[in-house]
Amino acid sequence: MLVKISDIKIKKRVRKDLGDLEGLKDSLKLYGLLNPITINSKYELVAGERRLNAAKELGWEKINANILDES
Repeated sequence: MLVKISDIKIKKRVRKDLGDLEGLKDSLKLYGLLNPITINSKYELVAGERRLNAAKELGWEKINANILDES
């Protein structure tokens, strides 16, 4: 599902340092997003913080996401 990046909420995360995103940004430019991020039904990020931040830095307004059903 395509979702607006501005709607995604990032709660407390385990990873403190996202590392160098340049290689990931190059890959996103060349191939697009091959593995969607994962969010829950409240649009809280579950997985894919590096991909999300790389997309933000590239100026993307929307990103492909898998939405987990919490039931």
